[in-house]
Amino acid sequence: MLPPTARLGLINPAHLDFLTEPVVIEGEPMALVHIYSEHPHYRWVDASGEGIAAVDDVARAAIVYLELHERSADEAALERARLLLNFVMYLQADDGDYFNFVRDREGTINRDGITSYEDWGWWAARGQWALARGIAVFSSVDPPYADRLREHYLRGEAALDRALANVGTYGELHGERIPAWLLKGGTDVSSLALLGLAEYAAVEPNPTTSRLAFALGQAVAEYRLGDGDDYPFGLRPSTATSLGYWHGWGAHSVQALARAGDVFERDDWVQAARDEADQWFGRLMTTGMIRETGVIPHRYDQIAYAQAMVVLGYSELAEATGEESYRRLSGLAAAWFFGDNPADAAMYDPETGRAYDGLAGANQFRINLNSGAESTIEALMALLAVVEDPVAAGYLRAEARAARAAIVAEAERGTAVGGEPRYGQQDWTGEAYFSGGRYYALGPEDEVEVTFTVAERGRFDLFLAQERQAAGERDVAVEALRTADAVGIDGDLAEWSTTEPVAVDGAVNVLRGGAAWPGLDAASFIGRFLWDEDNLYISGDVRDLEHIQNQVGPGVWQGDTLWIYLDTTGEGRRIDVKLTFAQTPDGPQVWNWTGGALLAEAELAWQGGDGGYVYEAAIPWASLGREAAESGQNLRFELGMGFTGGFMDWTGTDPDTPGNLAPLTLVDELSQPVGPVAEENAPAPDSIAVAVSIDGGQAVVVPGLTSADRDYLWLEAVLRDVELEAGDHRLRLAYAGTGDEEAVVDAAWLAPVVARKAWRLEDGSEVVLELDTREGELSWASPPP
Repeated sequence: MLPPTARLGLINPAHLDFLTEPVVIEGEPMALVHIYSEHPHYRWVDASGEGIAAVDDVARAAIVYLELHERSADEAALERARLLLNFVMYLQADDGDYFNFVRDREGTINRDGITSYEDWGWWAARGQWALARGIAVFSSVDPPYADRLREHYLRGEAALDRALANVGTYGELHGERIPAWLLKGGTDVSSLALLGLAEYAAVEPNPTTSRLAFALGQAVAEYRLGDGDDYPFGLRPSTATSLGYWHGWGAHSVQALARAGDVFERDDWVQAARDEADQWFGRLMTTGMIRETGVIPHRYDQIAYAQAMVVLGYSELAEATGEESYRRLSGLAAAWFFGDNPADAAMYDPETGRAYDGLAGANQFRINLNSGAESTIEALMALLAVVEDPVAAGYLRAEARAARAAIVAEAERGTAVGGEPRYGQQDWTGEAYFSGGRYYALGPEDEVEVTFTVAERGRFDLFLAQERQAAGERDVAVEALRTADAVGIDGDLAEWSTTEPVAVDGAVNVLRGGAAWPGLDAASFIGRFLWDEDNLYISGDVRDLEHIQNQVGPGVWQGDTLWIYLDTTGEGRRIDVKLTFAQTPDGPQVWNWTGGALLAEAELAWQGGDGGYVYEAAIPWASLGREAAESGQNLRFELGMGFTGGFMDWTGTDPDTPGNLAPLTLVDELSQPVGPVAEENAPAPDSIAVAVSIDGGQAVVVPGLTSADRDYLWLEAVLRDVELEAGDHRLRLAYAGTGDEEAVVDAAWLAPVVARKAWRLEDGSEVVLELDTREGELSWASPPP
């Protein structure tokens, strides 16, 4: 039993203490942090199928205890930090990468879980951050232990050096240039890794750490789009596969750039953090916190981890700039934990130390009263940044009084007033979300009218969430040819010569990692389909300079595999079959990800060759949930493969999104091959278009055929400075294209030109925060106390 950690004002570590369990693994004392704790009894709950504790939580808990010790010299906090850091070091592989979960108190490492495998990603970045903080603290109180932490940190830094590829090169998406060396293709995990580098360099500056930090910092700083006025409003997209998608959890970019800018004396990084904080965080502060955006903001579920990113971002900016305004903002952002949220209810209880797991709506009944490790740790991290700052602490009990918020007008909630608009359903597209999972597709003569309500008179900008479509798109529909004789599954593809090739061999097929793609001779394949009454036959002729597959079963995704996604209904609404073909140490295996087991009924052959290898498989229709097959039946499919630093597939889109799967038709004879659609004259951008008007005013035509590569959702600026009175208004959406292809419309978003929110503070005074979107300036409209 460990002694309790001392409380530090509002910072009550009692619940984190409860989640922390001391253990002895391989003779060494360590501590676990249990993953979940559920209302009302708040007992330990493990992560089903993954394990009982993870570096993801343990590393962050160690940082909390280190901070508590630094603030209070509490020896109990220091001892807990030591035990947790021992766990972090135990989960580090010999080469410096990390595993994430242990399955039991004996320390059995989960080596092949979905969120636990040897890697340099999220859990490695958190582990390194914790080790760096540990070195800073233990260097003065226990130098030999600090030396041990340093050894592991440097091993992890060397692994990061190996993982950081393509530095200085760029990919492209929808005409935008994107740094190709973002770790895991994201600003989120790259920023987290940058935090660890900055913490270590602050204690022990050295050329290697600086070089790695300069690379990651530059990538994060560069990947920012829009500004206060233009979508995506100055945020840093979470991933390189989407230009407008941002999620609050893990959005460390402001925090990391401010901290690293301060440590490495990079004023440009501090300015980059300031710009994002003023324009993007400023929009969240004045119009309301969200979970994610892409392209219409999704308000729920709100979680502690996302709110902590805003608090810690402003707090680090205050340290880097010395500006008091950011101290006020950090405290104001932290007021979310004490009731400044849509439910007007506390999300952290100082008496128990519990932080609640989420907020799903605008009342207290929508609070998820569970209190897991991540919520508790992130709440404590956020509050540690503000409670002892007298300026920030003065805002912790702020209560919202009034706000000039944005308005969402969902197209599908409107009324058809002309033609027959098609009502569509889709959630995630692979790059963005359709708001509410619904949309309208408008064709010639279609019109929709949507009523929306303005609470307070003001000036608004109107944006339209619509699908930007690409001209001359590839026809990705494929035909599977019937075979009169059963196919011999032997890796010889001679009998496949008359089938339609599915060539995944070009930049158009690369979903992510475009700059890392080594070319068709080193990463490509040609897939093919055959069928008869008993089986669906699939082959893949892969170009790959070296076959690497050291795993079996569910671990094969870590090596060379061929991925197969099927929607056997052909409706594009679900993926009911997800398979991998792999040549494993145990021989050829077909793993069924939907069923979580080997597809025993399947037959797979693998044959190596010069510069590549071949997969050939027979998949019984019965194993796919179909009794029989007949000519004319429609399915949907995707075929894909990974390569170092990326993934490519037939459509070039996210294969886990059902609507992205390509049509596959069972035929007796092929009709025609697939390929690019040849057009003598490219259609004009307005051949697909929507006319937008408010209250019968002048319509503005928004062209829809504007994508440089493939279809994607975007938020188009349509009307600026629209003066709207309080009350109901009518939004008219009418097809205005010169052609007959559908325009896909999700919603309209009306954003105040000057976003404004007022709060009453605990002493009775009032503060008002304004974001002038034209100037991109965040300012206090009334003097703070």
